[in-house]
Amino acid sequence: MNRASSYIFRKTRAVPISLVVSLVVVSLVGAEDDGWLRPKAADDALIWGRRDGLIFGLPSPGGLRGPRGLIRVGVLGKDGQPELINFIAIEPVVKGVGTRQSRMAFSELEMSKLDPRRRGKRLWTEQWAGELTTLPARPEPIQQLSVRIEVERFTANGAHVFVTARMSSDRPQELQLAVRHHDDSVPIEELTVTATMGNYERLRQLWLRDRLVDSRELYAEYTGDGFIDRENYPRDEMLTYGDGDALVLATTNEEEPASVKVPAKPWWTYTSIKLTQYWRVPAWHIQPDLRVKVNGRRVYWNSTDPIPGGPSFENFEVRQRYVPDQMFIFGLTPTSPRDFVPAISGLAPRTQER
Repeated sequence: MNRASSYIFRKTRAVPISLVVSLVVVSLVGAEDDGWLRPKAADDALIWGRRDGLIFGLPSPGGLRGPRGLIRVGVLGKDGQPELINFIAIEPVVKGVGTRQSRMAFSELEMSKLDPRRRGKRLWTEQWAGELTTLPARPEPIQQLSVRIEVERFTANGAHVFVTARMSSDRPQELQLAVRHHDDSVPIEELTVTATMGNYERLRQLWLRDRLVDSRELYAEYTGDGFIDRENYPRDEMLTYGDGDALVLATTNEEEPASVKVPAKPWWTYTSIKLTQYWRVPAWHIQPDLRVKVNGRRVYWNSTDPIPGGPSFENFEVRQRYVPDQMFIFGLTPTSPRDFVPAISGLAPRTQER
């Protein structure tokens, strides 16, 4: 039995899924939920998702560990317990004068006003069980779980937003994130959701149209300890998938990332199988300025400890002009980009992989 076979998978018309990291115990709703993971009571850990795919959660007692202000993303491990693989931050940019950076706010970095002296904006939901609906479809009905996530108002720029997280039983490896402002918010220019922990799996390959961008080459001359920033990659450099969706993927270059230990920072030791992480933007949600943005690190965050094997990508996101209810889809799967079903056209030649 290989490592992948000990985790929970399901093949769909798109791609399968799986992953790993911190253990929690969570109570589950009854069998009538047909494969869904949800809190059973209001004081249970805030974790939702599919037993055969991706799970997501919010900071809560007994929940997936990590900083405040971040949505947790993971899967169920081989023992059936939730395990963390990445975080998703909310980063609104408001309209106005000045640089983009000066008009931007960060959900995990800002101090909370609702919880004084705590770093990270409060994230919460009034729908602890989520809303489960059934959609008529053939050959079998599709179930959809929806959770509205409230975000504490940002003090840095006055943005007041919320995120609706959705999952569908026919695509258990994907988390749909629809973003919207409250009526009392400062006008929004962009409302980005970003995957923040690429260094955990040591993501080094960015899959664009006809080429791979390798973080080791991109950041080869950098010797500092901070974030490494480079240019954006516009829509015409992204892959196209399905019925015109925009797609970008990130993978590690390592065959067995779990075999690499990080003694100086044990919590950075990757414990899962090799995974593909990706962002997909449905065709009807694409704006003309859609682009990919990554940054990287040579050392682990808040340390001087080098990342084994060289620099890797840390934040991984897509950005575009804000339109209320626009959707960004984050995916996690053990399937290689070359093995997606349907196949992805325009992938880089195999000679670029190393």
